[in-house]
Amino acid sequence: MMNRKKVMIALFIVLTVSGLILFRLFNNEKTTASDESDFRAWFWEHRTLDLAVQVVLIFAGALGIAAILPIEKETHD
Repeated sequence: MMNRKKVMIALFIVLTVSGLILFRLFNNEKTTASDESDFRAWFWEHRTLDLAVQVVLIFAGALGIAAILPIEKETHD
């Protein structure tokens, strides 16, 4: 059991490090401040993505709260 846990931890570390190395190799170009401001301007003008994410998060939160609450049994007198 402990051996399997060690293997999983080692595999996670290897995958994480290799992912970081590959990311650094393929994304070696520097971003400038103008790229960042262009993204901010585009994202501010196209708010539908932001709105959709907020609606999904609120709906998921409401479902999570509903799942936590106990079910009330109806009593008929």
